[in-house]
Amino acid sequence: MRYITGIIIGIFVTLPVGPLGLMAIQRTIKKDWKTGCLAGIGAALSDMVYSSIAVLGASFIDEFINKNKYFISGTTGIIFLIVGINILMSGIEKSKLKELPKEEGMHPFFIHFLLGLSNPMTFIVFITVFAAMGVSIDNTELFKNVIFVISIFIGSCILWLVTSNIVEKTKSRLKFESFIFIDKLIGAVIVIFGICGIFKGIAGL
Repeated sequence: MRYITGIIIGIFVTLPVGPLGLMAIQRTIKKDWKTGCLAGIGAALSDMVYSSIAVLGASFIDEFINKNKYFISGTTGIIFLIVGINILMSGIEKSKLKELPKEEGMHPFFIHFLLGLSNPMTFIVFITVFAAMGVSIDNTELFKNVIFVISIFIGSCILWLVTSNIVEKTKSRLKFESFIFIDKLIGAVIVIFGICGIFKGIAGL
């Protein structure tokens, strides 16, 4: 039962409503479901790092985040602002030239993994979700805790496999102009996430 709860937590935490999730959807639209899915799994792997820390009880991480939460928010806000503007600009170029996007220097899996790692607030998210779902962690049961963390990662992978395939099947029914609109919309939302992060960081100064 505990491992089913882990899968549910993985699905819940990975719901594509944040900037990384929207970026993965955007990659599915611009390329294919495999690219989007791998991007999402890259983000899920970074979540696995923080869920491992939360489960194994690294209290010093909690202390570090609480002391530097405004700096972290501002930094990740700047990163997402740059990413969002880049998506908006690439969308504008595509609407003019109607060319396929160029290959990136790094695979989306690694890009999303590194972007996910840049936001240690994910650790707080897991702590909150564990508390809300009544998950109790016994630090003496290392093997069970590792399996629990893996079950969270499996839940995340399942969600991205389903989500990327749904987006892939849906996009075949859309016109090219719809792709441009969705591309710009996703870019704009990520810019908003970035601006909110920056303002949160400034508010803490």
